Amino acid sequence: MAAFIFTCPETSMKIQHWLDEDNDVRENEYEGIICPACTRLHFLNRKTGNVLSQDEA
Repeated sequence: MAAFIFTCPETSMKIQHWLDEDNDVRENEYEGIICPACTRLHFLNRKTGNVLSQDEA
């Protein structure tokens, strides 16, 4: 399992989420998660840990 820390786009809180490690994940593969901070659905990139609406740094 891999831990990702992302910023909730609604509340700007830092959220930790665990995803199964998979070396064959594509760059554009996202997983939908329910955010514990705002209770909304966010799509988390499995490779980078970024939220779909979040700009890449």
